[in-house]
Amino acid sequence: MGVLTYETEYASVIPPARLYNALVLDADNLIPKIAPQAVKTVEILEGDGGVGTIKKVSFGEGSEYSYVKHKVEGIDKDNFDYSYSLIEGDAISDKIEKISYEIKLVASGSGSIIKNTSHYHTKGDVEIKEEHVKVGKDKAHGLFKLIENYLPLKIIMGVLTYETEYVSVIPPARLYYALVLDADNLLPKIAPQAVKTVEILEGDGSVGTIKKVSFGEGSEYSYVKHKVEGIDKDNFDYSYSLIEGDAISDKIEKISYEIKLVASGSGSIIKNTSHYHTKGDVEIKEEHVKVGKDKAHDLFKLIENYLVANPDAYN
Repeated sequence: MGVLTYETEYASVIPPARLYNALVLDADNLIPKIAPQAVKTVEILEGDGGVGTIKKVSFGEGSEYSYVKHKVEGIDKDNFDYSYSLIEGDAISDKIEKISYEIKLVASGSGSIIKNTSHYHTKGDVEIKEEHVKVGKDKAHGLFKLIENYLPLKIIMGVLTYETEYVSVIPPARLYYALVLDADNLLPKIAPQAVKTVEILEGDGSVGTIKKVSFGEGSEYSYVKHKVEGIDKDNFDYSYSLIEGDAISDKIEKISYEIKLVASGSGSIIKNTSHYHTKGDVEIKEEHVKVGKDKAHDLFKLIENYLVANPDAYN
C-alpha cells in the first residue's frame, strides 16, 4: 500500500481554543447548521465521540457525493490536536484505502495557524493526480472559512490585532521605495479607480504628517485621513493610522498598521500587523476584516506587478 502525504497551513484571526471548539468539538452540530448544502447530517454509528468513534457524514444537495464514514483516531484538547480517517463512502476514490488527517492549531498573535497533514493510503502503487488532491484541499478550506466567518471577533479592551504576511519577488529596498516612500504618487498613477489623489494636509511627509486619500470611482467610499506614525528607511519599517473618513466603521476609533519588509532570497516578505481600535467592546465579523485585507493585498499586487513590468523603476 502506497502513501501520499501533503501538508497545508491556513491563518485565522480566531484564537486556538475558540476555533478548536467550533472546528473540532462542535463541528458535527455546527457544519450542518451553517453549511447544509455541503453537510446534511453527522450521525454517530459507534462510540461516544472519543477515540475509535465512527461517524457517518451525509452530504447535502450541493454535493456530488452521498456520504463518508469517519473514524476518530486521536483527540488532544489541551494541545488543540485532532486526527481522523475517512474509511468508507462514495466520496473516496476506488484507488484509495483511506485518507487520514492530522489537524493542529497553533497560537499566532491573537489568532491561529491551522496545520493540516493529509495521508492518502492507496490500494497498491497508484498515481494520484494533483488536481484530485486539490479538490479535497479546496473543500476543506471552504468549510474552514465558513466556520471562521461564522465566529464573530470579540474585541477585548477595545483593540483587535491580526497579522498577515505576503511574499514578493521584489527585494526590500526597491519595494519599500515604491510601496511606502513614493506610494502617494504611484498609486494614483497605476490604480486611479482605487486611489484618485493623496494630499498632504499637515507636515512634510515625516512622522506626524496627516494625509487625505481620496478614493477613485471604483470605490464605494470617498476618503480617509492617514497619519504617519513611524518611518525607518534603514530597516524597511513603516507605521501609520487611519484616523478619519467614511471608509472607517462607526464602531472604529482608528486603524493602525505596522509594515515591515524582510529579505527572503532575492525577494521579500511583507509583514503587516493591523490594530483595530474600537469604541468600546464590540464584535466585528471576520468578513469585514477580510474586505480590508483583500483590498490591501490587491494594491500590493498592483505595485509588485508594476515593478516587474518596469524593471528600471525605483532602483
